[in-house]
Amino acid sequence: MKRILFLLIFLPAFGWSQNLIVSGKVSDVNNAIPGANIIEKGTSNGTTSDFNGNFEISVSSNNAVLVFSFIGYTSQEITVNKQSSINVVLQEDTEALETVVVQGFSGVIGKARKRTGSIQTTPESVTALNAEGIESAGITDISSFSTLVPNLKFNSAQAIGLNFITVRGIPQVRGGDAPLAFVIDGVTIPDPSLLSQELYDLALVEVVKGPQGALYGKNAIGGAVNIYTKDPTNKASNRIKLGMGNGGSFQTQFISSGAIAKDKVFYRFSSQYKNFDGLLTNDILNENVDFMKDINIRGQIKANLSNRITLSATYQHFKLDGGATYYSVNPTGFEGEFPGGILNPNPKDGNNIIASDVLGTSDMINNYGNLKVDFKLGKVKLQSITSLNKVERSTFGDLDFIDLDIFTQGEEAITKTFNQEIRINNTNSDTNFDWSFGGFYQKIEKDIYQNGTEGVDAEFGPAEYDVADFINETKTIALFGFADYKLSDKLTASAGFRYDIDKFNQEDFLFVTKSDRDNNEFQPKISLSYEPSKNVLFYANYGRGYRNGGFNADATDLFNRSFDDETSDNYEFGFKTTTWENRFIFNGSIFSSKLDNQQQYILDLNTFIAGVYNYKETKVFGFELDTRARLSNYLDVFASFGISDAEIIDGGTTGGTNGNTTDNSNYNGNKVPFVPVSTFGIGLESSFNITDDLKFNGFLNLDRTGKTYWHESNRTEHTTDAYALLNARMGFSFKNWRLDVWGKNLTDKQYYQEFSPGEFVGSPDDVAWRGQPLAIGTSLALKF
Repeated sequence: MKRILFLLIFLPAFGWSQNLIVSGKVSDVNNAIPGANIIEKGTSNGTTSDFNGNFEISVSSNNAVLVFSFIGYTSQEITVNKQSSINVVLQEDTEALETVVVQGFSGVIGKARKRTGSIQTTPESVTALNAEGIESAGITDISSFSTLVPNLKFNSAQAIGLNFITVRGIPQVRGGDAPLAFVIDGVTIPDPSLLSQELYDLALVEVVKGPQGALYGKNAIGGAVNIYTKDPTNKASNRIKLGMGNGGSFQTQFISSGAIAKDKVFYRFSSQYKNFDGLLTNDILNENVDFMKDINIRGQIKANLSNRITLSATYQHFKLDGGATYYSVNPTGFEGEFPGGILNPNPKDGNNIIASDVLGTSDMINNYGNLKVDFKLGKVKLQSITSLNKVERSTFGDLDFIDLDIFTQGEEAITKTFNQEIRINNTNSDTNFDWSFGGFYQKIEKDIYQNGTEGVDAEFGPAEYDVADFINETKTIALFGFADYKLSDKLTASAGFRYDIDKFNQEDFLFVTKSDRDNNEFQPKISLSYEPSKNVLFYANYGRGYRNGGFNADATDLFNRSFDDETSDNYEFGFKTTTWENRFIFNGSIFSSKLDNQQQYILDLNTFIAGVYNYKETKVFGFELDTRARLSNYLDVFASFGISDAEIIDGGTTGGTNGNTTDNSNYNGNKVPFVPVSTFGIGLESSFNITDDLKFNGFLNLDRTGKTYWHESNRTEHTTDAYALLNARMGFSFKNWRLDVWGKNLTDKQYYQEFSPGEFVGSPDDVAWRGQPLAIGTSLALKF
């Protein structure tokens, strides 16, 4: 280990050179320009500005000339003249603006492979939006972005922070790790509950699919979500926003950025407050149950300590309070001691109600900070990222979900995470060989306590009981590397790896046990891309993903004391094309995955213990298509379609108390639950100037979720038919003002985000979590 650390610290010295490193920002009079080209004149040395407009390039001499260009803008040439920092403001080219081009898709700059590049030249299945696209589409959380991504579904249920993400046939385990790595500003956030947070003041939101373990580590078994916030700026700017909507929705935002010391130290402060009274009603208590309050603040500092050293620090705090445990039931089952009706999983008016006698509540408090230090060492850059995160969650509410004082549930969870990553990147763009490598350390401590009560209507009278009380600790040390080599002008080979060394420990205070286990996992990635022309890309990828296993609170008939690590081997072939003078984009991919020990969740109501179990083998086969066309300077049409055929090959056997086991091989050949068999989206986007000062922006999106099986049995009564949600947004910008009007689920479609068949968990009735009904609102923002 000492030798490895020595290499990580001192190897960059071999890349030291006398070349001058020039960095800066490309923008127009109002905003940063992502994807601008920066070329050293007379050479092939060049780079591209990132989603915040930032660039960095190593030039050959102090007299080098840099050429800055972007579609629709007049190019500029600037002599370096020993300057280490150059900020460029490009002016619009009125003649070029008359040309019909697709700027909102092919020009999107992402960071799927942890390096800046156009998503049209990245050999991965990527969907991304930069700042302008985020505002146009009204992206405020992962859920709203997922509607634009084929084969991705985001649901939530039960309480704040409990999410269900499904990507390419791989579902999330309830309360467990997501199948996607969640990355904010380059820092991996391991607690999946944080996917519930509000997203605002963003420069990039991006989803890259397929196993990404080599680049993002464990739990990136289905891909990664990249979120990048806007950078602190040298130029002073402020923004205030007020919004309101139905259900008592109210929102305020204040964002401020500028220089503390000009050209040296910059800040950015972002804050948001939201309050929502709710739209779903408990018919027994006559109260709204889906209420929510959000307080969110984020502070950023960036300092150029020297020409070669940059330091940035971020701190974020948010507190979410809201409703919980408001599952709906079938009202026809209320005649006996317990409800005995079956809840139709295709909801219609009147066939399901929220009828619990307890108003559920939940909250989540997050404190997060990171420190980044970049050392520019000639043609390499050494980066250190240190982060701390603490999440506190609590839930209280009904467990029988009916108007009887029988059962309640409660949970308290605290997760503490420490990350340290050291990464070394090649910064020489004038080469056929690009590379990065580094090391990573992570410590996660998760403290969980769950309890409940049996009320006065219970068979044995009022009682309190504990269900779980344990601490899980995970320590990870990892080494990783990734490299691209241009075999020719058209053919590029890529290879990467990550080797994780994990140690798991659990101390259970309820059952008075201590458990530990180790796991070492190698996650390779191989890629080959071929670019027959500048507008066509073909690629083939192989990747291995890994989601770590763990321990359940106890063994039951439905699951074991522990559950195994889940691994995935994925093969993918894809293409990306740009035609019709950049007016038509058509991308697609086909993939096949084999999963060993795929994880699933179940609540055993006979013991009131929840646990995770494994299928021995599952397979997923599917494809996805993305397209966008600019029909005129004023109108874009876009569409996406995805198919995921996820099949249980061998369900295996699990459980083992008193000789009783559960044989899941009975479900061999059935579809994996919680996986929509298809997704489809289609929409329109329009943006044009009404006058010199007045601009219109419109966005319309229809998102269709295919049939979903909620249990391995695949029985019709436990299956949800396809449904579609219609969302729209209109915006008007006048000088520094912006007015938006938006609507979600405009047809007021009733649908379920989760469904639980009672007969398989020991419940007297099926229960379901209803999706949000029609929501409308407006907002007004001012920049100054």
